[in-house]
Amino acid sequence: MENGNGCCFSSVSSIATLSSVAVVGILILIRVLHVIYCSGRPLSKRASKPVSTLIILGSGGHTAEMLNLLAVLQKDRFNPRYYIAAATDNMSLQKAMLLENSLASESGIDIADTAQFMKIYRSRELQQQYPRATYVGRLM
Repeated sequence: MENGNGCCFSSVSSIATLSSVAVVGILILIRVLHVIYCSGRPLSKRASKPVSTLIILGSGGHTAEMLNLLAVLQKDRFNPRYYIAAATDNMSLQKAMLLENSLASESGIDIADTAQFMKIYRSRELQQQYPRATYVGRLM
């Protein structure tokens, strides 16, 4: 009647643990193989309709980053482009207009068909504290 250590549940729990680990390992392996298989296939060819694009320009190097991204963008796919900058930002829209003018001269398309430029007022100026911005914003 003696079974060695006196516990019959230890062998059952170790089998369940090993089975769980094996199932999780197989699921992870299946997922990895699926990702590898799908990453090797080309993306499906959907109808490439133009997509209107909103580009928000700002200060502190943000404009330069956005214009660098736009330089490699598929211009015919992301069309029309809407540029927005703060009313107090004097340089951002000028740089965007230069970019769009150069693109228009290369492609021969009128800039009015591909881009629009807008200025908006800031809710808070640079370096302005939040409580003061809230108070001034309510006055407007």
